[in-house]
Amino acid sequence: MNKELVFAIGEKTNKAVSILNNEQKVARDYGIGFLLNHAEVHLLGIINEHPDENTSQLAARLGITKGAIAQITKKLLEKGLMTSFHPPENKKEVYFEMTKLGKKAVSGHNRHHQRLNSGLMKYFETLSDKDMQTILTFLDNIIEGNNPAI
Repeated sequence: MNKELVFAIGEKTNKAVSILNNEQKVARDYGIGFLLNHAEVHLLGIINEHPDENTSQLAARLGITKGAIAQITKKLLEKGLMTSFHPPENKKEVYFEMTKLGKKAVSGHNRHHQRLNSGLMKYFETLSDKDMQTILTFLDNIIEGNNPAI
């Protein structure tokens, strides 16, 4: 094993993670006239994709507490990006519905990611399935915590 290559991969992985972390720290206007932070727009996207999920299910999906969901959804409700409701059969459960403005924000966020990822997607098109599988295995190892540098 070439230790210089291993070191270079580790360094570049850390740099990529840092870039992604910094990207998530920047609040942006996704075409709605005011800024949304990463947590807000990410939760909007999840609600848009899973409109039938309640607060507990959203928290489990995102790996955060129900309290965190409550804090974020309060801000989104105040900004007019969604509404909340209780189903008639269960007044305890809370569900959310996107407003037109919320859908516009999700659409703007999706366009933002398409712009960010366009170069990466072009690169992926040049790779073989074997190369893609190698990348997936590498990322799986990072996610599973097999890389002590992260």
